[in-house]
Amino acid sequence: MPTRVSLNFDDCLSSQLQAAAMLEARGMRGTFFINSGKLGLSGRLTAAQVRALQDAGHEIGGHTLTHPHLTTLSADEQRREICNDRVALLNQGFRVTSFAYPFGDKDSVTRQIVIDCNYNSARESGGLRTPTGSSGNPYAESVPPADAYAIRTHGSVQDTTSLATLQAYVLRAEENGGGWVPIVFHHICDGCGETFAITPANLAAFLDWLAPRASRGTTVVRMDTVIGGVLKPPVTFPPVVTPTQLFKNPSLEADSNGDGTPDCWQRGGFGTNSFTWTRTTDAHGGSWAQQVRITSISSGDRKLINLQDGGSCAPPATTGHHYRVSAWYKATTPVRFKAYYRNTSGGWDFWTQGPLLPATSTYTRAEWTTPAAPSAAKALSLGMSLDQVGTLTMDDFSLTDLDVTASP
Repeated sequence: MPTRVSLNFDDCLSSQLQAAAMLEARGMRGTFFINSGKLGLSGRLTAAQVRALQDAGHEIGGHTLTHPHLTTLSADEQRREICNDRVALLNQGFRVTSFAYPFGDKDSVTRQIVIDCNYNSARESGGLRTPTGSSGNPYAESVPPADAYAIRTHGSVQDTTSLATLQAYVLRAEENGGGWVPIVFHHICDGCGETFAITPANLAAFLDWLAPRASRGTTVVRMDTVIGGVLKPPVTFPPVVTPTQLFKNPSLEADSNGDGTPDCWQRGGFGTNSFTWTRTTDAHGGSWAQQVRITSISSGDRKLINLQDGGSCAPPATTGHHYRVSAWYKATTPVRFKAYYRNTSGGWDFWTQGPLLPATSTYTRAEWTTPAAPSAAKALSLGMSLDQVGTLTMDDFSLTDLDVTASP
């Protein structure tokens, strides 16, 4: 088995930008585990810097909102930390499939919550055999890992971790059948007084030693490259209150004029494509659902969105508020939510879109939380879109304002 090395950088520390530059100069990419609640704080990366990391080819992973010891929290508090961190990162345009437990702290409840929050994997701290250790632990994680939600490491690199030790992590794996060696870094600094730190000189020396080992079959890969899998929909931990449904005719049942399009909804799209719409009895709830099929496409999309009118169908928008849209769908190809708003002149503008949702042969609930509504938005139009050859079936939509306190 070849040896794979994954270079992890935890806690969104600003000193890690120099590590990213070192990796890029050597044709490598890393995985940066982000606490969304700490972005922009002193000594931490900004959202724009994290976006630049992703644009440069690095992976962005989740690491909770505030970096707590998760097992000291209630299950609900853990859900808020884990799920809502991922939602916050997804809403800023990051592709987030990998998670790292702060302090490596987890139990069976924490592990299940990570799964429920739609992560594809989670990384521990420890579990691999040290270069001189005599325990029964392996020198490398298996590929695929024995437990994708308990990926083992050698623990975090410390200021006492020598270059020879880092090299030995890799050498022992190579000498014992290969496998996967995730290596965890925090501060990149020299004489900064941090325990979990490596000097820039030692990191550069390690990368210079590691790079040519590709000719021996030892490669540097991101965590998500080893795990694979699709980007799953965001899962926001439910609020205490029940928000008001903003869509009219969200079940798509009413069609008062019999034209096949549900009342207060419209079949939209643009570009060059061939398509058909169907009011189908293959419903999730009730008697009817909407289905669109694209048979050829060179540009554009087809979508079902709530009616872009100047009256009662388009719900009003409030500046700065976040909106959660959900739907039950089946699709033969990835699809996504899209959002539009009516501007101050009465016209409709494209606003934003959610991440790609995976194809699914059975009805699956998906949800997405929008960014804050801009000041120009006076009303909203949201729905699901298809922009590839394939079929999308939709039913039972919901739209709520997350920044309005409703009655329990």
